[in-house]
Amino acid sequence: MTIAAFFGITCYNVLEIMVSIFMTFKRYRGLYFWSMLVATLGILLHAIAVLLRFFALAPSFPMAVLIVVGWYAMVTGQSVVLYSRLHLVVSDYRRYRWVLYMIIINFCVLHIPVSILFFGSGLGHSNFLGPFNVYEDIQLAGFSIQEIIISGLYIWEASRALKPALTREERSGYNVMKHLILVNIIAILMDASLLATQYTNNFEIQTTYKTVVYSVKLKMEFSVLNQLVAFLMRNHYINEYDSQQTCLEPNRGGMEVFLTPYRRFDPAKQPRRSACSLPTKIRQLGGANRELGMSSAVLGSGWATRAAIAVDSRQSPVGFRVSLTPAHTEPVG
Repeated sequence: MTIAAFFGITCYNVLEIMVSIFMTFKRYRGLYFWSMLVATLGILLHAIAVLLRFFALAPSFPMAVLIVVGWYAMVTGQSVVLYSRLHLVVSDYRRYRWVLYMIIINFCVLHIPVSILFFGSGLGHSNFLGPFNVYEDIQLAGFSIQEIIISGLYIWEASRALKPALTREERSGYNVMKHLILVNIIAILMDASLLATQYTNNFEIQTTYKTVVYSVKLKMEFSVLNQLVAFLMRNHYINEYDSQQTCLEPNRGGMEVFLTPYRRFDPAKQPRRSACSLPTKIRQLGGANRELGMSSAVLGSGWATRAAIAVDSRQSPVGFRVSLTPAHTEPVG
C-alpha cells in the first residue's frame, strides 16, 4: 500500500511538472530546459520500472535496465538542473565550471559501480550483494552532498546578485531570498529522510520514496527559479530581442549595445551617435535570463575607449547585451 501511494504521488508530481515546463518555456532548448525534461522523465521511468519489478509484473532484467536509466536521469539530471541555475546569478559562470566536473566525476564514481553491482546481484550472483549494499549507502550520501554543495553555491551567488535590491529594502527581494533559502532547507531535510530510510534497511521503501523526494524537490526548484527570473527581469530590465537586430538604444544611465550571434561589434562602422565614441564604463548587468534567450551580459567593470568596445557575441544563442554608461562628454581623440 505504501509503495502504491508513493507511486501515485510521484505520477501526480511528474504530470504537474511536465505541464509547467511546457507552459513556461517559450523555446524548447537550452541546458535548463533539457535537464528539467530529462530529470522529470527519469523520475517517471524509475518509478514505473521499480513498481513493475517489485510486483513481478514484467521481466526482472529489462526492468532493472530501465531502473538504472531512470536513476541516471533522475539523480544526475537533478544535479544538472541545479548547475544550470547558476548561470542566472553568477556573473562569470566559468568560475564554477568545477561544479560540472564534479557532476561528471560523481557520475563515473557513483553511478557506474552501483549499476554493475546492481545488475550482478539481480542476476543471482551472491558475491555482488554485499558490495552493492555498502556502495548503495555511499552513493546515496554522495549525491546528497553534491546537491547540497550546488544549492549552497546558488544561495550564496543569489544573495550577491540580489544585494542591491536587498540594500534598498525591497520586499520582493527579501521574499525571493526567503523562498530560496526555505526551498533548500526543505530539500536538505528530504534528503536526510531519504538517507534515514536507506540506513534503517528499508530498501524497498527507499527506492519508491526516492522518486517522491526528487519530484517534490524539482517542483520547488522550478517554482523558486521562476520567482527569481521574474524578480531579475523587473530589476534589470531584461527583455527578449530579435536576434537579427544590432543597434544602439538609449538606456538609463547611458546606452545599450545589442549584438547578434556570430558577429562582432565594429565601433568604426557605427554612426556618430554611438556611445562608443566616448570614454565609457561597462556596467555589470548580472547573468540573468540566459534561459529565456539573452546571453549573460557581464563583461566586468572598467574604463573602455572606442577601440576597446569589441565584444564577441558567439557564445549567445540569441544576442548579447552590453550597457555603456558615458563617463565624459568629450570625444576620444
